[in-house]
Amino acid sequence: MKSMKKWLLMLMTALSVVAFAAGCSSDTEEDTGTEENMEEESNTEEGSTEE
Repeated sequence: MKSMKKWLLMLMTALSVVAFAAGCSSDTEEDTGTEENMEEESNTEEGSTEE
């Protein structure tokens, strides 16, 4: 029974480390979305001043 608890603890620890590493990975797709939004906002501001 003790060896089963030991293996279960090791497995849970390994899964926790993998989940933590996956959560800390950077996603570069979010950065491009913000640039597109900024360009659209500047275009709408220019359009409202011309009217």
